[in-house]
Amino acid sequence: MLSLSHIGASMSFDSFMDAVWEFDDYLWFVPFALIIALGLYSTARFKGIQFGHLPEMMRITFSLEKSEKDKVSPFQVFCMSMGNRIGVGNIAGPITALLMGGPGAILWMWVFATLGGATSFVETTVGQIFKGRDENGEYVGGPAYNVAKGLGSKKFGLIIAGLMIAVYIGGYVLSEISTISTSFTGAYDFEYSSLVIAFFLCVIAVLVILGGFKRVAQASALIVPVMALMWVIMCIAVIILHVGGIPEAISSIFTCAFNVPATVGGGVGAMLTIAMRRGIWSNEAGEGTITNISSSAAVSHPVKQGMSQSLGVLFDTLISTMTALMVLSFFADYNDLVSVGIDDSMALLEHVMAGTFGGIAPTVVFIFMFLFAITSFMGDYVIGANNLKFITRDKRAKIGLALVTVVVVFFSAYFGSDGLYAIMDVLLAICGTVNCIVMFKLGKYAYEAYQDYRAQKAAGVEDPVFHRGSLSDPSGVTEWDD
Repeated sequence: MLSLSHIGASMSFDSFMDAVWEFDDYLWFVPFALIIALGLYSTARFKGIQFGHLPEMMRITFSLEKSEKDKVSPFQVFCMSMGNRIGVGNIAGPITALLMGGPGAILWMWVFATLGGATSFVETTVGQIFKGRDENGEYVGGPAYNVAKGLGSKKFGLIIAGLMIAVYIGGYVLSEISTISTSFTGAYDFEYSSLVIAFFLCVIAVLVILGGFKRVAQASALIVPVMALMWVIMCIAVIILHVGGIPEAISSIFTCAFNVPATVGGGVGAMLTIAMRRGIWSNEAGEGTITNISSSAAVSHPVKQGMSQSLGVLFDTLISTMTALMVLSFFADYNDLVSVGIDDSMALLEHVMAGTFGGIAPTVVFIFMFLFAITSFMGDYVIGANNLKFITRDKRAKIGLALVTVVVVFFSAYFGSDGLYAIMDVLLAICGTVNCIVMFKLGKYAYEAYQDYRAQKAAGVEDPVFHRGSLSDPSGVTEWDD
């Protein structure tokens, strides 16, 4: 039996989360404008690179190119970055977009993801150019390094590193672990279920912390491709079983993109911001966050990793689309989805799965949520740890981050709720604003690297090699030969 104090605490928590969501709605107007502007600019400047170089992107990404001895390979980095992209955001993201913005939000997710392909190319290429090395000689990079080395501001770089730690440990980890907990308690309803999953996930967190970057990269290369394929097969199975709903599902995506359902408060503007926020949660294009991983790859030219990550946005969007179509095809039309009265993404997913596969559905949902969220969590902690290295190499700080991570894991598992996504959303808005401003200043380096890459290819060089001398100002570049 719940005590009055427990009920009061719960109400206070819900009120706080509602206030955070309201603040978040206003905050996102700034990154919304900047990310669209950066996407349009990048698409125009690179002449639609996300469309015109697909064969090259596929070849680079899946060539299984060997890297330097003891370095993380491009394919491992691609899988690790996809482990971060293909995660909870690909399941809860599009479902939340449907709940909050209606079917039309999916079309706008496609539009923003298309622009994001060019944005991802720019920020990844810049991250490769300005990457550094840690105390073990391994490549590290990301927004903090871009600012410190590209803009020459170490102090601002320290602030960005702190923001990255907050985004991944206090944002992504919070939401991902919460999703695992919610799906577990939905599948197995028994006393202290939240406490059991909280302790279990804390053990997993400790194992990830002890594993380090290389083991996470190796594990991602094995798990992520299989995990993504299994989810696609699951979505196809549900769609086939409800194939009669596909025409209405596709139709609603296009019609509701311009005729917003009355259930969507705020009209077209609200739908657009919802679509972008949920899309960015999934593909991370424009946030600069994925460069924390992509900068660690040992490649012969920065453009190669830029193209690989641009392709990653496409793959991510395809998986999110499969999730959306699976849910929409289950219902005769959008009004049926609304009439169910479910406003939680995991609860709605379990409803769809139960209506398709029966009693085994909650277990199936939990297994997928566990796999998707854990692969994301593995990358998240490593990113937080790498940014901590930028701030300090003190071992006590590393231990402190590990302890904070375990506490965050326990808290988000025990109090699992979609409301916790609000904290991540606020942090992403701040991230997007800062990253776009930095990319407008440093994007010229990506263009110069791209021109060098194309010139070498035109001259018959099969595998272009980058030299810092090809840049107009190579003063902040340290990991590339002259």
